[in-house]
Parts: sequence; C-alpha cells; structure tokens
Amino acid sequence: MLDSRLLSEDVKGFQDSNRMHAINGFLFSNLPNLDMCKGDTVAWHLLGLGTETDVHGVMFQGNTVKLQGMRKSAAMLFPHTFVMAIMQPDNPGMFEIYCQAGSHRESGMKAVYNVSQCPVHQTNDHQRYQAARIYYIMAEEVEWDYCPDRSWELEWHNQSEEESYGHIFLSNQNGLLGSRYKKAVFREYTDGTFKIPRPRTGSEEHLGILGPLLKGEVGDILTVVFKNNASRPYSVHAHGVLESSTGWPLAAAPGEVLTYQWNIPERSGPGPNDSACVSWIYYSAVDPIKDMYSGLIGPLTICQKGTLEPYGGRNDMDREFALLFLIFDENQSWYLEENIAAHGPQEPGHVNLQENERNETFFFTAINGKLYSNLRGLTMYQGERVAWYMLAMGQDIDLHTVHFHAESFLYRNGESYRADVVDLFPGTFEVVEMVASNPGTWLMHCHVSDHVHAGMETLFTVLSQREHISTITTITKETGNEKILRDIGEGNVRMLGMKIPVKNIEILASVLIGMNVILLLIALALSGVVWYQYRQRKLRRNRRSILDDSFKLLSLKQ
Repeated sequence: MLDSRLLSEDVKGFQDSNRMHAINGFLFSNLPNLDMCKGDTVAWHLLGLGTETDVHGVMFQGNTVKLQGMRKSAAMLFPHTFVMAIMQPDNPGMFEIYCQAGSHRESGMKAVYNVSQCPVHQTNDHQRYQAARIYYIMAEEVEWDYCPDRSWELEWHNQSEEESYGHIFLSNQNGLLGSRYKKAVFREYTDGTFKIPRPRTGSEEHLGILGPLLKGEVGDILTVVFKNNASRPYSVHAHGVLESSTGWPLAAAPGEVLTYQWNIPERSGPGPNDSACVSWIYYSAVDPIKDMYSGLIGPLTICQKGTLEPYGGRNDMDREFALLFLIFDENQSWYLEENIAAHGPQEPGHVNLQENERNETFFFTAINGKLYSNLRGLTMYQGERVAWYMLAMGQDIDLHTVHFHAESFLYRNGESYRADVVDLFPGTFEVVEMVASNPGTWLMHCHVSDHVHAGMETLFTVLSQREHISTITTITKETGNEKILRDIGEGNVRMLGMKIPVKNIEILASVLIGMNVILLLIALALSGVVWYQYRQRKLRRNRRSILDDSFKLLSLKQ
C-alpha cells in the first residue's frame, strides 16, 4: 500500500518524479518516425496544453522555420495555443527538437528528427556563398560583478541596503556571496595570434557580459576562429545558421584553437514579414545549460544582402543595441564551488551544495549581466533610427515583458505594430525598431514585479541634437573601429572629394565663407560696372537723338 506521506505536499521530489515533460507522451528522444527529405516542405503542428508551467519555447536545431512569414528557430507555446510552423530543411542529419526552458529540457522534453538526402528528392542548391567575414573569439575567465554600484537600487526603491529587495543577492555578509562571481566570457581579438584584444568602443559598451555582436548577410560565410583560454572544454554554436558539421559542434580543450564555419543561406536571413535583419544567438554547447549560465553567450544578426556597410554597420539604422534578458542561475554555473570558496563563509561545510541546489540567492535577474541600472552605453541622439535586438534564454521563470518609458517602437508579428512593451520568452529573439524622439534619460525594465524588484532594469538616454556638437562619433570604413572624437580634435571627414581632418573643418569653413563673401563683392562690383556701362550707352543714345532732332529743326527753318 502506498504510504500516504509520499502524497504530502512536503515531499516535493516524489511529486516532481510524476511530472513527465513529454512530447506526444515520449521523453528523452524516444518519439519515433520524425523523418523527412532534404528540400521537403514540412508543416509542424504544435499544440500546447497543461498548467501555468506549460510555457514552452519549441526549438528546432539545425534548420529554421517560418511563422507568419517571419524567420525563427523557435515557436512559443502556451496552454491551449496552437501554432503551425513551416520548414524546408536544407541541412541533412539528425537534429534535436527540444523545449528551450532548461528545466523542461533536462527533464526529457526533447525529440530527434532526421533529414535524409533522398534520391527522389534531389535538390539543386542555388545558394552561392561569396563574402567571407572572419571573427577571432576567445573564451576567457573573468571575475564578473553583477552590481558594482548600488546607488540606483537604494535611491530608486527608497530603502536601506538591509531592507532592499536586492540585499539577498548582492550582500556579502551573513554567509551571502555578494555580487562578484567567476565567469567565462566570449571576447573578440584582432587576429589569430590572440595577443591583442579588440577594445570595445562606445557603441559596444552596452554588451556587458555578452560576446561581440557578430553580423552577416545572406550569402556570406562566417568563420569563427575560437581559442579556449578557460580551464574546461567549451565550443561555439549558433542558432539560425548552416553549420559545417551536423549535430553539436566540436569542443575545444583548454588552450586549443578550433575554426567553425557558418554558411548563411536565405533561410537564415529575414523572412518576407521580417525587418531587414533578424536576430539569433550563439553560445557554448558542450553543456548548453551550464555553459550559458557560466557566461558564454553572445548575439548574432543576419541581414538581407546589401544591408551592411563594409565596416559592419547597417545602412538603414544609426545605432544597434543587443540586450539579453536572463536570470543567471549561479547554481548551474561550472564555477559554483570556486565562487563559494572565494567569496563564501570561511567555515568548512557552511554552504551545503545539495541543499543549495535551488538557492535563490544565486539568481541574478539581469540585462546583459547587470542589475539595477549598472548597464552602461545605451545612448542615442534625437531623430536617430535605432534597432534593438531583444534576446531571451533560460528557464520557465524567464518570461519578460520589456517596457520602454517615453518611447515607442515598431514591432513585427506578421504585421507591423506600434508598442512600448515587447514580450520575451526562453529561446525567442525579437527585433524592434525605434526613432528616438524624446530627449531625456528614461527607464527600461521587465514589468514582471519580482524581476523589476530584483534588478532587471536599466536606463537609456536620448540626447538632443544640440548635444551632438561637443562629441562626434565616426566609424572608419578602413578598420571598422569606432572613434570618439572629443572637442572636434580627431579623425577625418570626406568633403569636396577629399578627406579633411576634423580639427581643420572650422578653418576650412571660415576660408570658404570668406571666399564666398569675396565672390559676392566681386559679383556686385561687376554688376555695378555692367549697370554703369548700360547707363552710359543709354545716355549717349539720348544725346544722339537730341542732336538729330536739333538738326532736323534747323533744316526745316532754312
């Protein structure tokens, strides 16, 4: 007979063991017969049922799908919602379908579909790959501070440190670890020697913990040369692109260098109802969950052909920002034990890792790895066109409603909508476009109450056009590096078909104005001469006429 104590609400493990995170009733890739041929048109009918925990980001590895004319790698499902996703697989191999919510995936919500190269379905690959873009990326270990400055938190929420909602996450007293943790991050270098890191410019400051923003166009080949300078194996895996190897990418051992090739076919770029660019994501996939929570994640943008300038910027936008809304769970980081040893209480055994498995003091509700407005660099000028790449990963608690104060944006979901809130769910990536119109410093935050209290908020600043004079930002096409020109003192501007140093523009403008004044005076003088000569000719004609009349009168008298 079943012990009634096992049915008690206190025995959570027993209850959890009876929850089957299934796809069509099967767990852990046991669902059979998901077979198709390369080039087939496949309709996926996705159905969601259940309770409030049944929020699923259905991820398709290896190929993309179309939802309402928009290119996606995942479809969102809620209880009693139904979605049809269209796929034309161009990548043969065996790939996973899984729920992006980490706990669901770990509990077995995944299946495998097989794409075969069928003789009767021979397809001609018309995609030609031409342009090559190379990125040099290193995984390196750093000490990351989620919240180095608590002044905004305490002032905005009007509480002391001990009373603050964020105290449990940020304090390093009474056995708490504080806000500094060892992480692994992706960082860009200038070349394959990996000796000189590429410094982040002002427009990249907002990336925070994220790796560099990688960009490509349809028809490109992206080559990622990856060096693992961390203490354990890592890799680089991207959503949306056509990777040269099927399945999960090879892992680089500590100190090893690997090269990954990503082809960008048409199905990786914008669909007919998308913006000019779509947003994807890349991360280490040796253990996708633990690697991500350890910090190895970055943004990827794929655009229509002809959208990117040679130096990488978009020709239809003035600024681009990539934001990841993620509750970092340090319980699932590879470096948990090291962080406890470095920042935890000194008494042995004070922190029990098994009891600490779901310790919420290790949850950091962050935007690009920063809490309570510690994310910097979200600055733009009035009238500028701004693209926001909004990214979400994580667990079933990572449901975020991102609100922009004082501004609105255009959001596409089959049609174009104007809004000031965009919804994000695990595994979804959205692009919203804004024309900055309201000068000031404004709040951006997740509207879920627990999340905004825990620090998922930051500020963005819209500067008026008058403030654009003292600081000029240019991007050199030769190097792709952004330069901040202070007090009009550096860089070149193309004028009159020549490159003119910025510091000489004022002198040149004065010379041009002086020349214009001189030309105006010369023109006035010439006009005066012409008018004088005209008057003289007219006067001479009048004199001749008078003389002629006089001679006629004299002849009549005689």
